[in-house]
Amino acid sequence: MTFPLNRRDLLARGLGTAAALGLPALPALAAAPLVINTYGGRWEKFWRTDLMPAFEKISGVKPTLDVGLGKNFIANLRAAGIEKPPYSVLMVNENIASVVRGEGYFEPIPAAKVPNLANVYPNLRNPGDNGVRGIVSTIGIGYRKDLVKTPPKSWADLWNNPEFKGKIGLYQIGNTAAMLFLLMTAKIYGGSQDAIDRAFVEIKKLLPFQQADWSGTLSTMLTRGDVTVAVIDFPEIVALKKKGVPVEMVVPSEGVVAFEQSFNILKHAPDKEAAYQYLNFILRPEVQESMAKEFFTSPTNTQVKLDPALVADVPINGKAMSSIVQFDWAKVNPQLPAITDRWNREIK
Repeated sequence: MTFPLNRRDLLARGLGTAAALGLPALPALAAAPLVINTYGGRWEKFWRTDLMPAFEKISGVKPTLDVGLGKNFIANLRAAGIEKPPYSVLMVNENIASVVRGEGYFEPIPAAKVPNLANVYPNLRNPGDNGVRGIVSTIGIGYRKDLVKTPPKSWADLWNNPEFKGKIGLYQIGNTAAMLFLLMTAKIYGGSQDAIDRAFVEIKKLLPFQQADWSGTLSTMLTRGDVTVAVIDFPEIVALKKKGVPVEMVVPSEGVVAFEQSFNILKHAPDKEAAYQYLNFILRPEVQESMAKEFFTSPTNTQVKLDPALVADVPINGKAMSSIVQFDWAKVNPQLPAITDRWNREIK
């Protein structure tokens, strides 16, 4: 199965690691007591300069970092097999995690071993605590304040506001965000995520629109004015605002969708105790806050109280975390090949 890539996957392109090249985990990684993974670019830098030193100081555990793409982490798992995973804890998009979870790689997180799990928002804990969302980057609507007369307030406005015709930017189907938008459209117009046919009918009504491979491309389109409104993750809009681009983000009335990084404990982890410590560290309020400052992600720990100056850049926080619309990826994933093929044939 081909896994959709998100903006973090694409940031990691060009890295010369075994994971980035799609190779199985190197023996050196497999032998390490604790191997943790992350994506490239700013993510790798933040892990190396901030997270890993802080974790080592608190726990006494010195982990090995594996940098690459979500699909390659899964390839590493499958190459090693369930009995001998190269990782003890794995961070990957929830839509991807749900596939290997169904294959039996993960196990429930023991609450007693990860006390910060108790403070995670309920909608971000998987059933039976078999995985937890540790990093959330919300997706809503971004628009050009100087080029839009009537700002959008809802997803439905993409269809109902005539000034958006021909000026909408969406992700290509290879990006997780495109699937999220399709599922949200199915829910809004068909009543559930299963209304895929209805979603295609409605999305076709938005044509013509421009499609982007990842958020950076959408940002460029907004900057140039090629599109005046876009379905985009909020951190990209914040980055544009800080560069002086006249853009704003909208939390749609129907709710937001999100890139959700799921953290999972491997059933046959080489070092489970260290894995529990690392996961508990990731869920600590101060770590969640530091990631919000660095990446403008939404803290998943209920104890985090963001500074008022940061709230403007991270609108989905606190009680607003309940506005994240989630989907059953176990039901969606088997349909991905057919949906991808249909999108590529019909959405042009």
